[in-house]
Amino acid sequence: MPRLLLRPTSKVLVASLCLAVTVPLAAVFGESPLGIPAEGKPFRGALVAADAKSNLRFAESGVEREIPSGDLAMWGALVEPASGIRIFLAGGGWIVADTVLIEKEEVRGGSQVFGDFSLPLELVAGIVLRSLQDRATLDGWMTRIATAGGQTDRLLLDNGDELTGTILGWQQKVVPLETNAGKVDVEVDKISVIIFNPTLVYKSRPSGPRTLAGFRDGSRLTAIELLADKNSARLKLVGGAELKSPTDAIVALQPFGGRIEYLSDLKPSSYRHVPYLQLTWPFQADRSVLGSQLRAGERLYAKGLGMHSPARITYDLDRSYRRFEADLAIDAEAGQRGSVVFRVFIDDGSGAWQERATSEIIRGGQPPVPISVDVSGAKRLSLLVDYADRGDELDHADWLNARLVR
Repeated sequence: MPRLLLRPTSKVLVASLCLAVTVPLAAVFGESPLGIPAEGKPFRGALVAADAKSNLRFAESGVEREIPSGDLAMWGALVEPASGIRIFLAGGGWIVADTVLIEKEEVRGGSQVFGDFSLPLELVAGIVLRSLQDRATLDGWMTRIATAGGQTDRLLLDNGDELTGTILGWQQKVVPLETNAGKVDVEVDKISVIIFNPTLVYKSRPSGPRTLAGFRDGSRLTAIELLADKNSARLKLVGGAELKSPTDAIVALQPFGGRIEYLSDLKPSSYRHVPYLQLTWPFQADRSVLGSQLRAGERLYAKGLGMHSPARITYDLDRSYRRFEADLAIDAEAGQRGSVVFRVFIDDGSGAWQERATSEIIRGGQPPVPISVDVSGAKRLSLLVDYADRGDELDHADWLNARLVR
């Protein structure tokens, strides 16, 4: 039986929505995005080129700067999709589309950024059909898709029900699903999320250099190759698919595999949370302690650690690093509440911990506070979050873009 066979008798769109594009305020007022190199002063500039040797070129007021992608920490800022269908990809990231058609072994779509595009079905992990203002629900759906298990397709319905089975085809306004209890015709307008059988989704993960690219419509793609000139950009994705966009539609870049290593990609040697009463909080990699995307200061972050006070996390360092850097904040999910103190310790191998940095009290609603700590000679790194004003009430602490720099 084919993986998925959707053949409408006439062209049928899974969904069609108008996109309200969210654009960073800097773009509205004409300020170029901020670039942060692994070493040196931040700069501002618009992306004008990316070549096959992984060099990126930015321009500001007629002055150009070229920087190897491996020497760049980040540039620009990710934005939230204001609306639209989200197509989640096997290699990470998603495309925001205003139309989607599933036919045979392909997912075809239309996007304000990518135009008409086509992807092999095996590269699509799931599709969120609903556009909600409830970020927690959307983030929860994202996690469901990314962590899906089992050997079936799944349909998550608007009423909270979940159906499992094999999608058989497409009959106008219903999706026929073969379940253990027999065939069920599910109305499309009652489906919130489609999760495809994870055993049939492309599994290979990139291990070499790659770049996270954020787009003005909220799309987010991990490219194993990025080529761009002043007008257009081409991104090669995990699994070999390619997408094209206008270069000025790219609003954020975050390279991986260069001089920077993110703590969320490393396994800690130890972690401990001491409950204020009885509730124990685990740490979260690239998520807040509630499992949502990292948000602070009206910005969205792809990398970081979410911790709840009081807690301590420790990493063994298997190579030499020069600096530890991060932005410190209470996650936006806590609103104006929560207050913590962040501390950074190192052990040079003697077994004695040395405190290298202590923040002021960081409170909910406060903009992220950057830190840069010398960790030369460190064999272990320990990050501690302690409560401040009101015990541990909503102390949803974020180590945003927590990274080690070689």
